[in-house]
Amino acid sequence: MNIRKLHSGSICGLVLGLLVSAPVAAQSDNRQVMVDMVIQIQQLQDEVRMLRGMLEDQAADLEILRNRQRDQYLDLDARLSEVRGGPAGPAIAVPSTRIDGTGVITTGAVTTQAGETSQHEGAPPDVRPVVDALSTVSTIATPNTQARDVTALPEAEKETYDEAFQSLKDLDYADAAEQFQNFLQLYPFSQYADNAQYWLGESYYVTRNYEIALEAFQGLLSKYADSPKIADGLLKIGYTHYELKQWDQARAALEQVQAQYPGTTLARLAGSRLRSMKLEGHF
Repeated sequence: MNIRKLHSGSICGLVLGLLVSAPVAAQSDNRQVMVDMVIQIQQLQDEVRMLRGMLEDQAADLEILRNRQRDQYLDLDARLSEVRGGPAGPAIAVPSTRIDGTGVITTGAVTTQAGETSQHEGAPPDVRPVVDALSTVSTIATPNTQARDVTALPEAEKETYDEAFQSLKDLDYADAAEQFQNFLQLYPFSQYADNAQYWLGESYYVTRNYEIALEAFQGLLSKYADSPKIADGLLKIGYTHYELKQWDQARAALEQVQAQYPGTTLARLAGSRLRSMKLEGHF
């Protein structure tokens, strides 16, 4: 260890001696070399920060796509369960006829589940077939009508949404933005409207149309306050303010992500961007 220290000290002393004994012109050249090295180091640091930001964006996008894939799987599983015959349908009123103790015929309603056959143990034998026939007609016709009403429109919505999302996955960002915008105009109250609003912002963000992207992300927060995309949208609002060099707004949005969603991937991404901003001297 002492030999190493002595050797290092000897080298440092030798370098200092050479610098002191070097001509003035050589010292000037050395200073210029040092300045150039400092500039190169700063440029490398800037490039590292830029690459780190790109990696953070990609990680966020992958997390978002993973969540979307999970949502699609759950939606598909629910639809398959309904097709196979899931839980009993809603309760409906079925006409029933009874004869009281005085021999008077009365009409009422028996509540049953769609698809079930009601039993009328208390009804006389001559009345029971009529009651069961009415129950059978009511429980068969109602689910078929409901199925036609429910599946017609959502299929068209899903097809339109999937086309826009496919354009986004194909990196056709201009087409994706136009298709998501058309989707929101056609189906403003769709179950996919909040997702469409978020991906509309993403379509503009990746093409560096940051001001329009910011409007789209802010529209997500204002129109769909209960959406599961709110956290992702808030993070992207912070990122977009950062790209627009609006440091105070970026810091406020990113700190809000940390405060509202602690321990999540989004919170970690927000913290990473905040650290970058601090190193860059933005606060």
